[in-house]
Amino acid sequence: MRIRTLCAIALLISAACSASPMPSSQRGARQEMGGPKTTKVLTVGIGTGVQALSIMAARTTIGGWGSMSELHSEGLITSGFNDRRPIGRLAERVPSVEDGSISILSDGRMRVVYHLRQGVTWQDGAPFTAADLVFSYRLMSDPGIPSTMNESINFIESTEAPDSHTFVVYFTGPYFLGASLGVRRFWPQPQHLLGEAYERYLVSKNADDVANLPYWTSQYVHLGPFRLTAFDPGEGSTYEAYDAYFLGRPKVDVVRIRTFADENTLYSNLLAGTVDMVADTALNTDLGYLLQKQWESSGAGVVHVRPTGGTRFLAPQWRSWVQIEPAVLDPKVRTALYVALDREALSEGLPYREEPAWSLLPPGERLYDATKDGFRPYRFDPDRARSMLRDLGWIASPDGLLRHSSDGRHFRTAISITVGSRQWEVPVYADYWRRIGLEVEEVIIPSSQVRSPEIRAYYPGWEASSSGGGDSVLGRLQGPASSAENRWTGERGGYEDPRAQQLLARYYTSISDRDQFDSMKAMSDFIAADLPILITYFNTDHIGARKGVRALEDVLGGAQAGQPYGTYSRNAYLWDIE
Repeated sequence: MRIRTLCAIALLISAACSASPMPSSQRGARQEMGGPKTTKVLTVGIGTGVQALSIMAARTTIGGWGSMSELHSEGLITSGFNDRRPIGRLAERVPSVEDGSISILSDGRMRVVYHLRQGVTWQDGAPFTAADLVFSYRLMSDPGIPSTMNESINFIESTEAPDSHTFVVYFTGPYFLGASLGVRRFWPQPQHLLGEAYERYLVSKNADDVANLPYWTSQYVHLGPFRLTAFDPGEGSTYEAYDAYFLGRPKVDVVRIRTFADENTLYSNLLAGTVDMVADTALNTDLGYLLQKQWESSGAGVVHVRPTGGTRFLAPQWRSWVQIEPAVLDPKVRTALYVALDREALSEGLPYREEPAWSLLPPGERLYDATKDGFRPYRFDPDRARSMLRDLGWIASPDGLLRHSSDGRHFRTAISITVGSRQWEVPVYADYWRRIGLEVEEVIIPSSQVRSPEIRAYYPGWEASSSGGGDSVLGRLQGPASSAENRWTGERGGYEDPRAQQLLARYYTSISDRDQFDSMKAMSDFIAADLPILITYFNTDHIGARKGVRALEDVLGGAQAGQPYGTYSRNAYLWDIE
């Protein structure tokens, strides 16, 4: 199947290169050449249809559409130009303990004061004020209103607006993201457009009074540099520059977001020049890698490869009655299995290059230095792995397989993964472990069982899995264990360690930069010592722009939409076409 796919891609490359059409950005400009002003049109390709915007949109960010959210919308905080440091956006600055805008009250609550920028308006010209944010909390915290992007709402007790440019948030306790509310964590809502419908809902108790409004689709209005002018869930959407944008009018006049259900079709459009930019995760890594090589060789564009697309890891089964080899629950055994994996050469067994994981956080993350090189002691050393296992009673038999000296049992394990989810990496892991004497079963969970949380929870040995970018991998250590009693919403592998819970609680309640750094380092040190998960590599995002499009110069500060703040589109008002 992979050979057929690559052959098809080669044909697409040949056809696209021979056509050599005019880029869509140039065509958009020439349409207006007879007039006094050219219209700069930029086309961005994404890989998932968008059914709605804001808090009514789907939670998943796959396809890259979520990373375009700051094209049209704004949050209180975003990230710096070329680093992940939080900076003010709708807020004048980031609240801090030092200036008194963050404080812990005598009852244990945390008070955070956001001072808002002057002169910000909604895209219909209405002024943006702190009252909009108080209304936003009322709307998004209402349990009767369906909302997909309110990750911080549950940590908020109340809000208030002492004046039109001061927004005060009271958190139930110390909260590490309380001063960095990006658009996804706290999505501002326009009271003048949604207030009346919300009041109707309060009387009728019918969520459709709010959820079915055309505001969430064709009539969307927000605070970003580009305002929506056309919306089609299947085809895409169109945005025009908002002249009164508070950071200055965008340099590009029109941005078109085109949806491609088929990645190969998107790829061929990028080669043909009918699409100018590609969002992160819009192309799978195979195609992203090929596009990078093609554009590098032809000079047709630049593809940025960012190790922020998620963390790949192996997670053991912690339920002793499910785990087929109890020795896996010994950290010394996990250490031996970890050093048996060649993370640097791992990508040679994959169809493209990924970023080996030597730390808990990927390079470029704000707290990366707290975790840097935490996993360096586990360099690939199969002889060391065999020696460690031998010291633990695992002796190689004449056939090369390991047997335990106590009862003669083979070291049997299994690696499970869902169908289509990078399932080709499992044979690579299995091969490394077989080389040191393990019997390894490769288990592919079929699509019919992927949505069964019970089946997913009861994998027999190890699970090859992934998390989102940044610190989201810590969620894999967050108890309690999933079970029928909690409707399988807990930690899938059954991990419940009080030491990890204490360290997580310390991190999630840290406020100052110093405390966050120290608590992240403590978490990293614990994981490096105990190895509750074996982190192998970081997924890479491929995000790029054609030659002549000035964009993504700030890529080092961007991230996928699942991060608390700062997407790749946060500075879209600076994008330009030469």
